[in-house]
Amino acid sequence: MNPIDAYIKNSVETASPLRQVILLYERAILSLKGAISDIERGDIHSKVENITRVSDIVRALDSALDFEQGGEIARNLHLLYDFVDRSLLTVHAKNDVELAKDLIEILENLKSGWEGIESKV
Repeated sequence: MNPIDAYIKNSVETASPLRQVILLYERAILSLKGAISDIERGDIHSKVENITRVSDIVRALDSALDFEQGGEIARNLHLLYDFVDRSLLTVHAKNDVELAKDLIEILENLKSGWEGIESKV
């Protein structure tokens, strides 16, 4: 494992659950930005890896939702996660950079919301 991966792994493992969610958003955003660069460079292999990583993160966030305790917020997050995940297919199939940028904006807004919660805890 290279030093950067080791650092990231350690950061996630020692973080609070709330911080872990924020770190997942950060990783998804970075990977989506990477996919945009890959599209612009024509690097199909790396684009697929980045989009797959984003999809895996979004699915993990979705699977962690607690609909019983989260109520309407959890349901709304589920709908957003589903939209992002389905949209990733379009980004991949059509090399749709504008849609990828829209997805980044969604993820950044969600991350900001969680950071707001973290600042109050």
